[in-house]
Amino acid sequence: MKIILAISLMMIFALPFAFAESVNVGTVYWKEQIISSNSFTDIYVVDDDMNVKEYPNFADKFSIHIWSESSPDGLDIEVLETGIYSGIFKGRVFIADSGETGKTRLVAMPGEKIYAKYVDYTLPNGGTQDIVGAAVVKVPGKDMNEILNTIDSKLLYKPNTDKVPSWVKNNAGWWAEGSIDDSSFVQGIQFLIKEKIIEIPPTTQGVSTASQKIPDWIKNNAGWWAEGSIDENSFVQGIQFLIKEGIMSVSAIESTESKSNSEFAQCEAITSAYKRLNCEKEVKLQIESEEIKSVGSSTVVGPITFYYAGIGNSGNEFEISQTGQAMLRLRMLAENNGNDNVTLKCSGPAVCSYDIWDGQKAFKYAGMDFVSGQIVIKPGTSYIFNMMFGPNIGYGGTTFEYDPSKQYSFRISEPWGNGLIPLNLN
Repeated sequence: MKIILAISLMMIFALPFAFAESVNVGTVYWKEQIISSNSFTDIYVVDDDMNVKEYPNFADKFSIHIWSESSPDGLDIEVLETGIYSGIFKGRVFIADSGETGKTRLVAMPGEKIYAKYVDYTLPNGGTQDIVGAAVVKVPGKDMNEILNTIDSKLLYKPNTDKVPSWVKNNAGWWAEGSIDDSSFVQGIQFLIKEKIIEIPPTTQGVSTASQKIPDWIKNNAGWWAEGSIDENSFVQGIQFLIKEGIMSVSAIESTESKSNSEFAQCEAITSAYKRLNCEKEVKLQIESEEIKSVGSSTVVGPITFYYAGIGNSGNEFEISQTGQAMLRLRMLAENNGNDNVTLKCSGPAVCSYDIWDGQKAFKYAGMDFVSGQIVIKPGTSYIFNMMFGPNIGYGGTTFEYDPSKQYSFRISEPWGNGLIPLNLN
């Protein structure tokens, strides 16, 4: 099945799907079988059994081991569930042809084989098994099939892309019924196209306008496809229409990965360790910012556009602890589209321009990363900030209380603008 198809829709819809009820054998694979030197690549683990959280709205995570012929000891990296109920876990590592292996950096020379190992301890027989996936580092100008053919085909696992997983039809059906809004569905499909899960024939990208809406016939097609009344090709034709009309944009998000790899290669050429790390830090921030913008909803408040990627994505998490305490962690991107510096102010729970609002009551933060109580954003730049809501820490704070019958929003109350960002905790 199209393994990665779960990724975006799960992150964006945040709906409680029910996956496989019985245990299964997991799989691990590299996103590409042939990987360029000095570039980032992704590793996926697929195992529904590892979606083990007792409470909803929280993505699971664990570690896997990766190594190469140059770095036989390798390193452990964390893989994070791509959606709160997806059972699909993603990690990222930088493949370098020089320097040292460490953190999220693996040294591997061109032509070498690289490996990823996941220990599946949820087998049907109650035992454990090492699951390994392999890839090779590209040698420019050389046919890499010669090296690939020396690797056991079982280690070169590649998801079957013949058809869309059946559960996605449920999403299409819910969209047709109005349970999922247009914006969320479009953002999900954008990510699927970027990951090359839904193969869309070459389509001219249209220009977007504010007045564009998704025609009823496309939503009807989604519903009929969910019911099995029409085939997948008819559904794809609807997606092509959205691209042609500019309702859905795919060109911008497709260029992000290649651009970032090029910029990381430039960072690797810097001899000063301090300057190289700063360069890599800036590129990582750009990558995360683009990812948040590509899948997140946007809210304009004065000169600032806030981007929220939704629970289960980009560090946004919501859970109920074993003691019954609601814990909400938010990671927002703020982009200054004005002509002057803009200051985000929050110096304490009682003196903060940001809180959670349920329509009747405000909840103050329990943690945040505003340096010196403020964040200054220059024109044309952006900043990612974090806030946590949970127990009362004093200083005018409050305990975050969750009521599933209420709708919660992130509230902005600044001198330069006021606004509400729906959090969709339900």
